Amino acid sequence: MSKKLRKALGKTALIAIVVILVIAVAGGIGYYMTTPHHPTVTKVTINYYDDLAPSEAKVFDDYIIPKFEALYPNITVHLTVESAPSMVDTIESLEKGNDVGPTVIAEDNMIIGELLYAGDLMNLTPYESTIAPSSMIPSMVNLMHYEQSVYHGIYFIPFRGNIPLVWYNKTVFSELHLPLPQNWTQLMQDAKIIYQKTGVKPVMFQGHGGASTSTELYQWMVQAGGNPFVFNDSGDIRAFTYLDELSAYMNPQYVHGYWGSYKGLADGEYYILDYQWPYIYTTMQSEGINVTNIGFYPGPAGPVNSDHLVGGDVLAIPKGATHLHDLLLFVRFLLSTQVQRDIITILGEPAVNAKAYQNLPSNISALFKAEEEAFQNAFFREPVPWISYWNTIADKVFDQIVVNHAPVSEIPSILSGANAEMYTYLKTTYNSTVANEYEEGMFQPLYG
Repeated sequence: MSKKLRKALGKTALIAIVVILVIAVAGGIGYYMTTPHHPTVTKVTINYYDDLAPSEAKVFDDYIIPKFEALYPNITVHLTVESAPSMVDTIESLEKGNDVGPTVIAEDNMIIGELLYAGDLMNLTPYESTIAPSSMIPSMVNLMHYEQSVYHGIYFIPFRGNIPLVWYNKTVFSELHLPLPQNWTQLMQDAKIIYQKTGVKPVMFQGHGGASTSTELYQWMVQAGGNPFVFNDSGDIRAFTYLDELSAYMNPQYVHGYWGSYKGLADGEYYILDYQWPYIYTTMQSEGINVTNIGFYPGPAGPVNSDHLVGGDVLAIPKGATHLHDLLLFVRFLLSTQVQRDIITILGEPAVNAKAYQNLPSNISALFKAEEEAFQNAFFREPVPWISYWNTIADKVFDQIVVNHAPVSEIPSILSGANAEMYTYLKTTYNSTVANEYEEGMFQPLYG
């Protein structure tokens, strides 16, 4: 995003970015459109950009993409794996060089706003009747309506949604006759009992810093009734005060916890993995880990709500792309029930097409039932362009309060300092309007 554009952003402009997250977890459609098929009659190569792990890329190259190419023999799909930020640079470069060609991207819902504000994305509203899902997860329908009312158009298509779950050791809870904690009070009680009975500090937290820590903090603050972006409202203070107390029962390795931490749970080093993405289940199975003793559920409710943060990716077509009909065929295919089901059964990731959850194999049906349950109370981070700076401050606050155990009496002042630091950054980097809107709490979690 250019400096000129970023400087100009105020709440009025930034609210449009919300739409990115709004549609990040909406539905899907079947292999075949209700309108007739008109396969291309000329040879076409679609350039598909996605931010994938090597194992995920292999699934697309060896399994998913060949399915599409078998349906449409004249269309070849070339997958380019690229990080979310790098993808922005690539698309902007193609746009400037008038060299977009037949291109589809799958981009992180927190990043794609940069392409939106640069004017690099095609308005897909005219094609809504052929690509709009009929089996969208119900709680996401209102979010799609919100996107249309704000944007007056559709620029992104939902692709993959994701909600972290709480994972736990079934044996320990059974032997100690402990019910799964349904709220923060019970979580604290269970953690204390497990520690007293086993000598093991049972709770793992994503505490190593970076986006994983700040993402988890965001959900805790929301469940306490806070607006995480402002740092210092009463709900935010309540969340950090609770986490400081809970840290007495966090496994010492929590300072190394991150997205993908799970081995200690399997090895018995700790007994409650406090939020982790569902893909770790498939990962554990692929590594030969016995998962029969590992349970999962949406997690305990906070003192104000039991809402869950949603991550995910969206599909988009850059402005100036050619062979639009073929690109729409590919987008429709990626949202089909079968491919969305492959995302669940092969990649171990939540789908956005509700039909993909039907009649899942018994070894994963319970996992994705928990995901569906979590989707019923979902919220999204407003994808502000300064999220990285907020993450940095959140990490620093976490270290001060939870890791280094600042006196409880100092927690409000520490959070007020974080608020002031964020305000100063916004005023300096953007302008006073953005900073004042921030201070007034206008940037906040997004609900449908």
